[in-house]
Amino acid sequence: MTTFDKEMLDSISSDFYITKKRIYLNNGSITPLPISSIKSITDFNIRYSEVGPDSKEFTEYLDELKLETRKRIATLINGHDDEIIFTTSTTEGINMIANGLAWKADDRLLIRNSLNEHFSNYLPWIRLSSDKNLQVRNFPEEKNESYGNSLIENFASVYEKSTFKLVSTSHIVYNDGSITPVETIGNIIKQRNKDTLFSIDGAQSVGAMVTDVKKMKCDFLTFPSFKWLCGPLGVGILYVKKQVMEDLNPMFIGSGTADLVSLKNKNKKSTESTKYHKYPEKYHATFRNLPGLAGLEASLRYLLRIGIHNIFQRNKFLGSILRQELIKMNDIVLHEANTEEFRSSLVSFSFRKQNNTRIEKLNARLQKEGVILAEREIGTRKILRASPHFYNSEDEMVKTASTIKSLLQVFD
Repeated sequence: MTTFDKEMLDSISSDFYITKKRIYLNNGSITPLPISSIKSITDFNIRYSEVGPDSKEFTEYLDELKLETRKRIATLINGHDDEIIFTTSTTEGINMIANGLAWKADDRLLIRNSLNEHFSNYLPWIRLSSDKNLQVRNFPEEKNESYGNSLIENFASVYEKSTFKLVSTSHIVYNDGSITPVETIGNIIKQRNKDTLFSIDGAQSVGAMVTDVKKMKCDFLTFPSFKWLCGPLGVGILYVKKQVMEDLNPMFIGSGTADLVSLKNKNKKSTESTKYHKYPEKYHATFRNLPGLAGLEASLRYLLRIGIHNIFQRNKFLGSILRQELIKMNDIVLHEANTEEFRSSLVSFSFRKQNNTRIEKLNARLQKEGVILAEREIGTRKILRASPHFYNSEDEMVKTASTIKSLLQVFD
């Protein structure tokens, strides 16, 4: 389903109000909410105000909402509903992993190098290594762009030299949109050492392509509600494989996550201690964005009804239209994987000459024209990134390319 029929496209586009005002191609940062999700959040607040937060009716509704949301997420990633922890963002989830595991001095970490890794999945590991005196290695070892089979070879050459406690990478790279072959990397990790933990940042993949935690053999997967899932701000997800759940200590404790218990010491005197509730509730001491869960659950229903595979094919089709138009512009350089297999729907580009100044200028002009892209970077090189989603149209891709071309003629 690369092209939607007109009736279906009109129906989907009408659910996203931003299509009436702008060509919005920044879904890799934040995706607008469909109207059904907005209404679900409003309905939540109305019910909350009508029956009261501590009423039996509302408590039962909350329990049902949490369970239903977990089930839909589990379906989305092929996990179990009790492996789903609610967070506020991908960043919080990654910090929960880094700060929740037990570390020993000289434990080794293997992380994607900073040229392509998002800082939210880089800085927490660097700080952790400093605080806990851990050894950090990067892949690729050299700071260059590496894709597909080359990336696998680079990873394997580093991984096989040492024993690592944890490996971390993004599933889709945020700046050039390349797809990391995480299933192959997961197999390499677990075949050599099944005790090595594998953590994946799914911020740019979950909701945009099929993600299967069993096939990826990951122990952790973090992602937000507000990118490709079309959900609200302030909600994220941390998947923790059941077999390692007890190894992850909560960062916080509160009344909803633990009980107070009395212990007898050798002198038969009572001392107070705490006992966590069963996972995953024991990790939710600070999570209170319950209206956001209502919005996320509605968004999940919306996407799952269309089908993630269909969305992936649709997005790739839209990205290919823009890509083919940009290729015709001689001074533009595309940043992408060498082969189609490892390309996502993200389209990133820069200029051959006077790049950084021209990127900033072009982005400012595009915004005035109502075309919204994201300004990012690969090392010190600024790029513009287009991230279309299934509600965008073919015409918007053509118009975006046409606008870029006309603007370049004006200010060059």
